[in-house]
Amino acid sequence: MEETLTSLERAKKRVKRLKGFYTHLSVYIVINIILLILKGRFLVFIVDKTGNVETQFIDWLDWNIISTPLIWGVFLAIHGIKVFSHPYLEKWEAKKIQKLMEREDEDNLPRYR
Repeated sequence: MEETLTSLERAKKRVKRLKGFYTHLSVYIVINIILLILKGRFLVFIVDKTGNVETQFIDWLDWNIISTPLIWGVFLAIHGIKVFSHPYLEKWEAKKIQKLMEREDEDNLPRYR
């Protein structure tokens, strides 16, 4: 049996999904700002007394600082698409169903020549 939701319940679910996305986005921004600040502060400790920098460690650090926002950003984008495209997807589905039903009705009409 299909459960029918009232407009209030649908609105509450939509707000909950939006709130979840904005929380995800906020955490993403804060964590990545912290990572960038830590990288800047951490580089001071890597430089040895002669002024040389360990390039292998810097490469490793750069990869981790870059990969975290990129990989996490992909998942954030998927989350955003899921949250924001939902109403558009429902409208598209309804239109497509209606169009296919009309086409099927037209195909079943008797043809007179």
